[in-house]
Amino acid sequence: MSRRDRIGAETRSFASYGRQWLIVIRGPRGMAFDRFLVRRTGFSLVSLQYALAGRFPYHPTLLLTTVGRRSGQLRDAALPYVPHGPDLVVVGSKGGGPTDPAWVVNARHHELCWIVLRRRTIAVRARVTDGERDPELFAHVVAQKPNVGRYAERAAGFGRQIPLVVLSAVSGESLT
Repeated sequence: MSRRDRIGAETRSFASYGRQWLIVIRGPRGMAFDRFLVRRTGFSLVSLQYALAGRFPYHPTLLLTTVGRRSGQLRDAALPYVPHGPDLVVVGSKGGGPTDPAWVVNARHHELCWIVLRRRTIAVRARVTDGERDPELFAHVVAQKPNVGRYAERAAGFGRQIPLVVLSAVSGESLT
């Protein structure tokens, strides 16, 4: 087993609190189905299964569409979010793994993105930050999603800060 596969398996086990048998939907087809479900209904089975595994409440989920940094193609990711004033915050935890998710890298490169929220497509601006630069925001997110603190500790072991991405509507309207 390669180092990358080993870290992926460890991350999945860590994120599921050792209850990997609850993580049924995964892989490219499972993720594509979950993105379809979030786009149509606003509900994510993947978020639900991790919430059940960690014994946390389910968090509402949005579909974030970014522009690929190298390809220029549109890339979708279903992500649970935390409201913060008129904005929404999504967490680039990747289970506390050693690298940032691809959607964070894309958002750093192209700040204009789109979200599907409650079956509406909204143009947003993404501002990438982390707990070190914005401790108040990090505390707010951890208060809503306690597992983020746990992910941050694990990511720090790899020398990585968990990125927080603040999504603000381009039109200036409130997203909450």
